[in-house]
Amino acid sequence: MAVVLDEQLVEKIVGEVMTRIRPAQSVRSAPAGLQPSTINHQLAQSSSINAQSSLTFAVTDRVVTAELLASRLNGQKWAKVAICPKAVITPSAFDYLRNHKIVWHRNTAEAAPNSTKPVTRWKALIVTATPSVLQAVEHTESQTFGKQWSHELLGSADEAITAATSAIHRGEVSGLAVFADHAELIACRANRSDRVNAAVVSDVQLIPALKQYMNLNLMVVRASGRSFFELRNLLKEFSKS
Repeated sequence: MAVVLDEQLVEKIVGEVMTRIRPAQSVRSAPAGLQPSTINHQLAQSSSINAQSSLTFAVTDRVVTAELLASRLNGQKWAKVAICPKAVITPSAFDYLRNHKIVWHRNTAEAAPNSTKPVTRWKALIVTATPSVLQAVEHTESQTFGKQWSHELLGSADEAITAATSAIHRGEVSGLAVFADHAELIACRANRSDRVNAAVVSDVQLIPALKQYMNLNLMVVRASGRSFFELRNLLKEFSKS
């Protein structure tokens, strides 16, 4: 009677057998004149390469794209990738991770409070991630070396409202800028909170008056159709003391 073996079971059995006999085979098959230290070095290199498939590669860049992942991973097979909690992950990066069957997660260790880092005073919540928005936010962060501004990519207006009101109530930031196409909806619902003073802002010249007369702490900007320079100037004026 023929017996049909499961392929995964066969691979597991072969793998366990090879693991047990590999050290002995390596020593016996060593060419004449090859030193033990050389053998150990080669075995260590082989183990290091094989271990990559079970280790996690950390990506600390602020914007993660498919091109960046390909460059960082350098053709090596990693099973898991940890991405900075505040990083923007582009659609091409999601496709790259899915196509290469790489499991990814936010690096929660980086999100933990660090007493050596200054508290961020301003934060951008991005719902509509246009190239101009990403460029303006990244530029603003780089101007203060990440000490004054941070950003977070969100999936919906509801997430932005919850994140903004929560941050203001806890006193985590001096102010937030939300970039979304549903600007009026976000401002209206956020203003239901007694500590939130939100307004839809389209003109940089209005910001000083809004800050003076209504203590603006949540600036909502309709993202589509705005240039990098417009968005950069809005962020710069909003964060002025």
